[in-house]
Amino acid sequence: MSRTKKKKKPAAPVLSEPIEHDDKVIPILTDLEAPPAPAVTEEQLASVQAELTSLTRDLADRLLDGALRDMEAALFEKVADRLREELPELIDRVLREHLQIDD
Repeated sequence: MSRTKKKKKPAAPVLSEPIEHDDKVIPILTDLEAPPAPAVTEEQLASVQAELTSLTRDLADRLLDGALRDMEAALFEKVADRLREELPELIDRVLREHLQIDD
């Protein structure tokens, strides 16, 4: 893995003792030293990346499986409702046609 080092941003400046000049108080900003970044080796970085990738894939699989089960249940219910609604009329029509029963 080739990584380029980014320039570190300096820590945010803080206010120190204000200066008073002609009845005006002017705060002075001073820079803080940035805390040292924790040392992370390439192996540690690769390990974290591999674990995050694996966990992300597992989560995506679980979410997709759940979504597919929900969609399957919804479609099954929709088809069952349509059958309950349309099947009696279909059976009645076919029986009347084959038995030649008039209304």
